[in-house]
Amino acid sequence: MAVTKIWNIRGKAGSPLEYIANPEKTEREFTEPEKQALQDVIAYTTNEDKTEKFYYTSGINCSVEFARDQFDTVKMRFGKYDGNVAYHAYQSFREGEVTPDEAHAIGVQLAKELWGDRFQMVVATHVNTKCVHNHIVINSVSFKDGGKFHDCKDTYRQLRETSDRICQERGLSIVENPRGKGVSQYVYKMEKAGMPTRYNVARQAIDESVALSLTIEEFKSELRKRGYNYRFDPQRKYWTVTPPGWKKAIRIHQLGENYTREAIERRIYENDPSVRQQRLRQNYKMPNHYNLRRRIDRIMGRSGLEKLYLRYCYELGYLPKYRQNPTKLHILLKEDLLKCDQYSEQAKLLCKYHVNTDEDLSLLMEKIEAKMTDLLADRNDMRNKARRDLPESEKAAAREKAMELTTEIRELRRELKVCSQVQERSAHVRENLEIIDRDRQREKER
Repeated sequence: MAVTKIWNIRGKAGSPLEYIANPEKTEREFTEPEKQALQDVIAYTTNEDKTEKFYYTSGINCSVEFARDQFDTVKMRFGKYDGNVAYHAYQSFREGEVTPDEAHAIGVQLAKELWGDRFQMVVATHVNTKCVHNHIVINSVSFKDGGKFHDCKDTYRQLRETSDRICQERGLSIVENPRGKGVSQYVYKMEKAGMPTRYNVARQAIDESVALSLTIEEFKSELRKRGYNYRFDPQRKYWTVTPPGWKKAIRIHQLGENYTREAIERRIYENDPSVRQQRLRQNYKMPNHYNLRRRIDRIMGRSGLEKLYLRYCYELGYLPKYRQNPTKLHILLKEDLLKCDQYSEQAKLLCKYHVNTDEDLSLLMEKIEAKMTDLLADRNDMRNKARRDLPESEKAAAREKAMELTTEIRELRRELKVCSQVQERSAHVRENLEIIDRDRQREKER
């Protein structure tokens, strides 16, 4: 099973092999620090401790011993000194599957087929680990035409496909279904901590829709009810869904093995109609037959922006002694669960200053800015006083006062930022609550 990879080697300021700024010189001496980047990678790949005393090393269009100088000569010939100095390809085999001789022969064949007609290369086979593996160092400039080596997705695809073909011809195993990039580290940590992300929210929406569907058309209808856009064109390679509030679609096969096109179709067609009816009945809620004063009633007694944000925090389940069940949240609110802390801060500020209208919010921002201007002037006076030729006690008192003013200014800046967030998001909050109320009214009418 051969695993492949390729990456670039750069020579920047502060790192070895930095070419001089003037490429027009015809005679040029490279300093030792400049040459070291290329020398390091060649020295690593041909390390005698890894390659059985250079036995498993080969030069293609160059000599292994003088590869660094020959690489540099080609760059000087065509006047291409900047950017990547070389490229480093990697090919690893399953433990015990190949001998060092066979692995080296495969590496040389791979390098010659892909780039042997245009580029200088050093191929080295390392035998110091359980998995025998090849390293291929490729000059970044072609000796044939001076063209630069072009590294892109297609380059790696050719590397992988050629490696697989050569391995199959020799009866070796390959990676049948190579996995692409997974989710980012941030998303992985969020999901591991149980926090909602657009991926696990999408999984939940798909699971709910699948559970209530007997056909693909019903599945599409359930996704639409949850605010999702989708593209399930049979001619497209991947099915995609776009969560509400997002522009970028998600390829559903990236959500896991149970979310490929085939898996979803199988799950839908395996649904029992009687179980589906039972789930539909479970989703139906009986109306309340009592009239007790609840937290939401007290919130509705407020007015303006204060009421708006308290209601939104209530719907998100982010009020003291109250926690919303995430599985029962309206689909529009699930993305905003990640911003609960911000909505809470905004609600606290509005309640603190009793802000009801947009005009009240603008007036509050003007007051905060005016107060910040006064405090900045006072702090500047204290800092100037601390620099004067005064007794140390007066200078210390001035510095302490300046620090207190800094704390006040920092708090005012935070409040001003929260006010700006309210201005930006209030329309979004109003729109979401209107949709939620409308959907609930429709449910009652049913």
